[in-house]
Amino acid sequence: MTVEVVPWLLAGAGVLVGLPVARWLRWVTYRKPDEEELPIPGSRWWVVPSLAIAWGVLAWRVLLTGPAQSGGDDPGVDSPYAWAVRGIVLLTLLVVALSCVCLAAMDFDVHRLPDRLMWPSMGTLLTGLLVAGLIGAEWGAMGRVVLAGLACGLAYLALALLSLARGSLAVGLGDVKLAALLGMGLGWFGWQTVLVGMYAGFLVGGLFAVFLLVTRRVGRTGDLAYGPPMMVGAMLGVLTAPGALSALF
Repeated sequence: MTVEVVPWLLAGAGVLVGLPVARWLRWVTYRKPDEEELPIPGSRWWVVPSLAIAWGVLAWRVLLTGPAQSGGDDPGVDSPYAWAVRGIVLLTLLVVALSCVCLAAMDFDVHRLPDRLMWPSMGTLLTGLLVAGLIGAEWGAMGRVVLAGLACGLAYLALALLSLARGSLAVGLGDVKLAALLGMGLGWFGWQTVLVGMYAGFLVGGLFAVFLLVTRRVGRTGDLAYGPPMMVGAMLGVLTAPGALSALF
């Protein structure tokens, strides 16, 4: 079996894992007591293809693009522990992607990103990527992971404080923590991926808001689940070919 087949196999595994996850999400065990009277969400059918696509894309980016050690910014370097590092990075990202799909479903339902899932996801991602960096001596990637997480988290914290000052909660603390989580994951692949992923999140969020307004699913003062657009934007960043921005300038 060649490595090119792995993304397709993981996409299929995403379907198999997504089916029970979609059923579990319909039990809404994540709701708080004051949320129990909310309408039960409909079918979570989108969970299955979303997880399959996320796992396939991550496997493609980690295994088939960039240098064998990490897919970072130096395509000419290959680490002696290249595939071990790739395996750790991929496994870590698969777990976090599963968590993000669950968080997206919860955000759509109650407009909240529960800490009991967010904090373990952040710890898993940071630990996994730092361990991979230590094994492969990827000091630049390790620093980028931490700095990107801090930069994205602080940027969204500024947006949250600005939103609060205007008497709105358009950006909440859950979004701040999610930005830090996504920033860390994108940081492993390079600053280009961070910039594209976070900027795409803003664009997808804006388009999503316009769609909801046009279809009258929310009003001008209605709540918007901003977490899922951020995740879609991050995935678009992962899909961006390494060096794409450099080629434009």
